[in-house]
Amino acid sequence: MTEHTLVGWDGSAVARRAAEWATHRALATGEPITLIQVVAPGPAGADDVTLIRAVESAEDEAISIRQRYPVLDVRSEVLVGEPLADLRACSDEHRLLAVGTDELGTTSRTSGWSLGSRLAASCSGPVAVIPQVAAGERHGVVLGIENREEDRPAIELAAREAIAREEPLHVVHAWHQPTAAGARGLNPEFIAWLGDAHTTALSEAVERIERDFPEVSLQQHLSEGWPADALHAFAGSATALVVGTRGRGAVLRFFLGSTSHQLLLTIDAPTIVVPRRPVSTPDDEAPR
Repeated sequence: MTEHTLVGWDGSAVARRAAEWATHRALATGEPITLIQVVAPGPAGADDVTLIRAVESAEDEAISIRQRYPVLDVRSEVLVGEPLADLRACSDEHRLLAVGTDELGTTSRTSGWSLGSRLAASCSGPVAVIPQVAAGERHGVVLGIENREEDRPAIELAAREAIAREEPLHVVHAWHQPTAAGARGLNPEFIAWLGDAHTTALSEAVERIERDFPEVSLQQHLSEGWPADALHAFAGSATALVVGTRGRGAVLRFFLGSTSHQLLLTIDAPTIVVPRRPVSTPDDEAPR
């Protein structure tokens, strides 16, 4: 579990949605919340009137949340700068950053370059992207795993989310048959072996979660197909979907891994993207 929740705030309906999600999450986790609004610098941005309005907007929302839920620790903060850079600078492994999005279940020309997608691709800590979800009761935390060790941060966050919310954790692992250009078909014995290997990988991951988090109620799901499709099938009614993403450097850090990117392009559940932990190999170790 993280120790603090940050909400990207600008007074819009999208930001209010993120604040509402963060509020309900904080009621389960007990984490403090900070609403952060970033005002652009320059004569057209950070003039006195704009700053005053930003401070009032963020603090008014913080006051409203505190009045409705006196048990919560809710604060506000206004920064002068560029939203992507400043919000990214606030991110670390102990703080979850929540931002809203207008996307819901459909791909648009702009969704791949939304603030939420860019933050999820470049932050050093977990980022929750909150869409306008369809009406109806939601229950359960869905965790998509690819590599047990690389996905350890996502596994730990998802398990603690499920425990705090007193909801089941659905562990989903998907795989698809490899394809080869010009090949008539792959050896059935190889496909069967591959399926068994993925079954074993999922079982081992679940066993470790059960050992590390005995309080969690677990359900495991192995799916043959593309990971994003499998996760969408479970996420439509979930409280939260948790997935890992590999860190990027320089220019490439603005692009997510294929699965997490596809999930955010067609987002249909509050989605928490967690940076993966690189798995060290002997070649990575410095000579002794």
